[in-house]
Amino acid sequence: MRDSQWKQLETGSTSSGGSIKKRDTVSPEGACSSRLPRILPYCVVVALSILLLVGLFNVWNRMALVQLGYEISTLETKNKELQGRVRELSLELSSLESPVEIEKKATKQGLRMPSVGRIVHVP
Repeated sequence: MRDSQWKQLETGSTSSGGSIKKRDTVSPEGACSSRLPRILPYCVVVALSILLLVGLFNVWNRMALVQLGYEISTLETKNKELQGRVRELSLELSSLESPVEIEKKATKQGLRMPSVGRIVHVP
C-alpha cells in the first residue's frame, strides 16, 4: 500500500467519499506490549520455580555427598581394624603351626615320641 492509502485508512476516509469505520487494530508493537503484562507473572513464577528446584537439588546433592564421605570414613576405619586383626590371626596361626609349639602342647597332654621299633610305615 502507498502512503496515501495508509493515511486514508488512518483518517477513515476513502477516495470515493465514503468513510471507513476505524477498527480497533493492534499494531505489532501493541500486540507484544498487551500480552507481556499478562504473561510476565507466569514467566516469573516458572523461573522462580525452576531456580527453587535447582537449588533444592543442589542442597540434596551436597547432603548426599557429605553422607557418602562419612560412610567412606567409617568403612576405611573398619577396614584398617580388620586388616590389623588379619595380621594378628596370621601370626597366631603361624606360631600354632610351628613344630616346636606342637611338641610343647603334646608333652603337656602327656604324649611322647614313640620308640624306633613302634613306628610302622604304610606303603
